[in-house]
Amino acid sequence: MSAKRTVVIVATLDTKGEAAAYLRDEIASWGLDTILIDPGVLGTPTVKADITREEVAQAAGTTLQALIAQGKKGICIAKQTEGLCAIVKKLWDEGRLDGIVAIGGGQGTSIGTAAMRVLPVGVPKLMLSTIASGLFRFGPYVGTKDICMMHSVTDILDVNAISRPILRNAANAIAGMALRHPAPPQQEKPAIAVTQLGITTPCVMRVKGILEAQGYQIVPFHANGSGGPAMEDLIEAGKFAGVIDLSVHEIIDGIYDGLAGAQNRMESLTRYAIPAVVSVGGGDYLLWESVDKAPLPYRDRPKMVHNAQMTVFQPTPEEMVAAARVMIAALNRALGPTVVLIPTVGFSDMNQPGRELYNPEGNEAVIRAFQAGLRPEVPLVLIKAHINDPAFADAVADCMARLIAGEKPAEIAARYAGQG
Repeated sequence: MSAKRTVVIVATLDTKGEAAAYLRDEIASWGLDTILIDPGVLGTPTVKADITREEVAQAAGTTLQALIAQGKKGICIAKQTEGLCAIVKKLWDEGRLDGIVAIGGGQGTSIGTAAMRVLPVGVPKLMLSTIASGLFRFGPYVGTKDICMMHSVTDILDVNAISRPILRNAANAIAGMALRHPAPPQQEKPAIAVTQLGITTPCVMRVKGILEAQGYQIVPFHANGSGGPAMEDLIEAGKFAGVIDLSVHEIIDGIYDGLAGAQNRMESLTRYAIPAVVSVGGGDYLLWESVDKAPLPYRDRPKMVHNAQMTVFQPTPEEMVAAARVMIAALNRALGPTVVLIPTVGFSDMNQPGRELYNPEGNEAVIRAFQAGLRPEVPLVLIKAHINDPAFADAVADCMARLIAGEKPAEIAARYAGQG
């Protein structure tokens, strides 16, 4: 790392030049170096870039003239995004980037956040955007990275009475983050990842207490459509000693287009060898914003209003089995030692006797699917308990600790034989 810390600024300087220059100067006033990058295509830059749009095109293996000659906006944006990502990654690898900020509207947000997503979690990232509000969904922009989205309120064109304090706040935010990055090194305990939902939190909290007492730190991920994929990215980055994929709701929502769906869940286990304890928490409901916004076939199902933005619906046993089969296909290709634990009484808070979405037929169908589909090297352990009962949490924590210690999955399963 250079002695003086550096913030990279991304802006198309034909339309955003004045705002970018003000942002650059405010950041520099903190004693930081800046690198201003222009990934634009058309128009004449109004401010001099440190890395020009021509250099961005070259980093993508082409020239700006060649891109313009094609006359296809989509290709131009894609190549400039590619070049920008390559430059940002190179700056990081060379120790010349301690934070990144971008400003823009729809295209600028797409380009700027793409560059941020090539950087590791923990690197300061700030997107000042016209679309960081309203009905826009931020998943495509943020992905699985820690990008701060800040609403610009006004369009980003110049510096005026309204935009000036907002730009200054953005400059102060990224400067403060960059000046405090990286964090002082400290000795970390071995980390175990766990997926969590509100409806499985009691189990996670008990597991956390048990494993932390054994010298581990627990890193929870909210299984909301982005949490699971973020965890899997970090698994493949080698950040964890083990994983407890307890809450897998993203799989069933991914199949049936629910709000919290994620594709390719559990595929990291097929690419990276890691001790894994897997369960079926949250695989027993589908999520939409409200009854009116749910697909017609689901509106008359048993349901529960979770909050003003979330209503959960009961899936059929066949739908639950479809999600189980996706899990089974990945688990049968797992590279590391893996044990599957299923609580036979219910898979989430509302799926238990007396609650709104109790589904014994669905639960049993899932259990049968796992019994029939898992290869012997990935043993199934059945625990006669609800997912939030202490007995189940104790079994999860025990299996995780034993896997990390090197005990074979079959030996662990034998310890729990007959408990389901």
